Amino acid sequence: MHQVNLLKPKAATTPIPEQAQFETQIDNIAGTKVERVKQPDGSYATVRSSLPMSAEDQAYYDTLNAIRESTINYIGKLTTDYNVDDIPGLKQYLQDYEATQTEAIDRAGLARTTAEEKALARFGQADSTAATQARDARGEDLISNKIQLSRDMSGIEMDARNQELSRQGSLYNLATGGITGQQSTQLGSLSGLVNSGLAQQSATQGYNNSVASVTGANRQAKADANQAFMNNIVGIASLAAAPFTGGASLAAGGMFSQATGGSASAKAGTSGGWANYGPGLSNQIRWDSARYA
Repeated sequence: MHQVNLLKPKAATTPIPEQAQFETQIDNIAGTKVERVKQPDGSYATVRSSLPMSAEDQAYYDTLNAIRESTINYIGKLTTDYNVDDIPGLKQYLQDYEATQTEAIDRAGLARTTAEEKALARFGQADSTAATQARDARGEDLISNKIQLSRDMSGIEMDARNQELSRQGSLYNLATGGITGQQSTQLGSLSGLVNSGLAQQSATQGYNNSVASVTGANRQAKADANQAFMNNIVGIASLAAAPFTGGASLAAGGMFSQATGGSASAKAGTSGGWANYGPGLSNQIRWDSARYA
């Protein structure tokens, strides 16, 4: 016997899970932020940026930048347009050094001249060829000492410039190291923020998917329960109406309308038969119309 359902509910559906969004990631330690930003064309882009610095941090960062810029300019001047006045205190030092060394050379020359002239006079050689040669040698030595002093002055100045270049280079490296160190920290932080944001988005999407799945399962279970309930109602109605319908099973047209598919004896108006209240032979019941005469 074919059982007709009184209720035909719509098929249960699983809701479409909500799309998980990329939550803005902020690192207050490194001072960075990663967020999804809508572009003018309607598309979205992942934007990495630095957070505003505190007043103290900004002042420190500005100092490092100022040192770096000034050292670059100073190094350029020392190497391409050098002047002794560019190095503080160097000009005065060179003047004092030259004066001191010149005085020492002159004193040494005077002492030598006095000693040699006394010796020449003592031996009666003051007007000799030897005396002339001695005087020429002293003059050449004095000139040679003055030339060497000039070379020394140039070397001292060059050494001073090289030392200043080294000092400026150290300052530049110090400032640059502080700046790049901060930038490296931020770059490392940004990569971590992207990964944490994607992990969060994936976890949220997984949760949304599971909620949608459970909701769909609950809908299906509810629909199955409703269908089973209506099937039971139909079966019970068929059982109750059997004496009045000739033992036939009820169909969906009306609760007590004449059903089709009864036994041959029921259709012929016999006094008994089997009434169906559900699918299968196990759901049949024997009835006897004589008992209700």
